[in-house]
Amino acid sequence: MRFYFILAAALFLILYFLPVSKVALIEKKIEPGQKSPEIEARAAAAQDLISGEVLFSKNSDEILPLASLTKILSGLVVLDYVDLENEIEITKFAISAPEPSSLKVGEHLKARDLLAMAMAESSNDAITALFEYASQKNEIVSDGAEAWFLDLMRKKAESLGARSMNFNNVTGYDVSQTISGGYGSAEDLLKIAKATLTSPLWQFGNMSKVISREGIRHILKPTNKLGPELTPLLGSKTGYTDLAGGNLLVIVEYPIGQPLGIVVLGSSEKGRFEDVRKILKWIKS
Repeated sequence: MRFYFILAAALFLILYFLPVSKVALIEKKIEPGQKSPEIEARAAAAQDLISGEVLFSKNSDEILPLASLTKILSGLVVLDYVDLENEIEITKFAISAPEPSSLKVGEHLKARDLLAMAMAESSNDAITALFEYASQKNEIVSDGAEAWFLDLMRKKAESLGARSMNFNNVTGYDVSQTISGGYGSAEDLLKIAKATLTSPLWQFGNMSKVISREGIRHILKPTNKLGPELTPLLGSKTGYTDLAGGNLLVIVEYPIGQPLGIVVLGSSEKGRFEDVRKILKWIKS
C-alpha cells in the first residue's frame, strides 16, 4: 500500500512540474558560474533561424539606428522590382550619394553586380543606382521616387513581421546629427533574416569583384572583418555611422546545416565584430 502511495506522489510531482518553459530549460543547461557575455553593443540578439528559439537577448526590442543594415530592406525591394540581369547605367545622381565608391558616371553594370557592391562593401552609390533604376522602370516621377521606394521598404518589412522599422533614405546614412537613415530593433532584423533565408540577397556578400560593360574592374572591399572566421557564413551585413555606432548582422551555420542569426546594434566600429565573436563563442560553449 505504501508503495502505491509513493508512486502516486511521484507521478503528481512529475505532472505538476512538466510544463517548464523553454527559457527555464535553457537556463538549466548553463553551468554554475557561466554568465552571459559582456558586450559593448546597446542591443543584441541571437536566434536559431529554423526553430525560432532565442539563444541570446539584450534590449532586443529597442528601436535603434540601423545605419547600412537599412540596405537589407532596400536590397529586398530591389529584388522584387528589378531583374538581376538588367544592365544599369551609372548616373551623376547615383554617385552623388554620401561616401562615394569606385563607380564612374556612364559605365554600365548588371543589377546583380551593383547589389553585390551594396551588400559586400556597403556602397551607397550602388544601392542608389538600383533605387533610381527601379523607380524609372516603374515610371515613378523623380520628385516622388524616394517616397515611393521608402514606402515599399516599410511594407516589405511589415510583411516579414518586422513592425518596428522605419526609413528616411535607402542607404541608412545619417540624415543629420539626430536623425538616422533607418530605424529598427535587433529582434525584427532576425525576423527578416529568418523569413529571407533562401533569398539570393545573402549570396552577394561573397563576391570579390565586378566588371562593367566598359571593362572597368571593381575590386570589392568587404566590410565584414569576421568573414574568414565564420565558416560556413550564409550571409552578413555591416553598418556604421556616427549616430548608429557599429552594427552587424551575420547568418552562420552552427551546427552544420542549422542557420544561426546574430545581430548587434549600437556597438563601436571594431566592437561590433568582437561582440558577435563573444556571443557565438558563448552559444558554442
